[in-house]
Amino acid sequence: MPRKQATNLSEIAEAALNHISRHGFKQTQMSDIAKAIGTSAGTLYLYVENKEALLALASASLLNPDELAASPLPFKAVARENLAHLFAETARRLATWPLLEQAIKDKTSDPERFKTVGYEMYDLLSANRRAIWFLDRLAAELPEFAPVQLTSVRGRTLGLLTDLLDATGKSSIPTHGLAVMARAAIETLAWSAMHRHREGLDAQPMDKLSEEAIRNLAAQAFAGTLQAALK
Repeated sequence: MPRKQATNLSEIAEAALNHISRHGFKQTQMSDIAKAIGTSAGTLYLYVENKEALLALASASLLNPDELAASPLPFKAVARENLAHLFAETARRLATWPLLEQAIKDKTSDPERFKTVGYEMYDLLSANRRAIWFLDRLAAELPEFAPVQLTSVRGRTLGLLTDLLDATGKSSIPTHGLAVMARAAIETLAWSAMHRHREGLDAQPMDKLSEEAIRNLAAQAFAGTLQAALK
C-alpha cells in the first residue's frame, strides 16, 4: 500500500478506537495505527504525540468529537484519571432510565411494563455501543477505568434492575439471586443491541428479520427473564 499523509485526526481516532476496542490498549502500538491508515509511524507522530495521546484521541472522538477539528497538532496526551472522570460524567448524563425508575416506584411486575423498560435499555445500548465496547476493553486492563464500569455503567444498571425485581415483593429469591437474573436480562439485550454488530451481521442467524423485529424479540426476552425471577 502506498504511503500517504493522514487525512485528519478523525481518521486516526477511528483507527485507534477500532484497534483498542478489539485488541486492548496494551497491545496497541503506534505502528498498528499507522499501518491501519496507510501512513508511516513518523508521519503519525506529527499528528499524535505518543501512545497515551492515542488513548486520549480515541476517547475524545467518542465523548467530545467537535473538539478534534480545532485541536492543535500533535494531539496531546491526557492523564488517564481525567479520561476516566470524563467517561464517568458522560455515563451519568446519558445513562438515564426514566421508565425503569418509574417502574421501581410503581413496584410493577407487569410483563408489558418490563418490556417497555427493555425497549428503553435496548435503544441506549444500541446508540452507544461503540463507547461501551471501548470502555469495556479499557476497564479490563487499565485500573483507572474499572471503577467507571463498576459504578457508573454496568454496575448502576444492574443495581436498578435488581431494585425493580426486589420492589415487586413477588420473589423468594435472595437479593444476590435477583442480581443474577437482572444480569441475565441485561445480557439478553446486550447481544441483540450491541454484540451481534461486532461479530458481523452477515454471520448472524437472523435471516431477513428487520431491526425492529430484533428489537421487539430482545425486549420480549428481557421481560421474560425478569418475569422468571418472580415465579
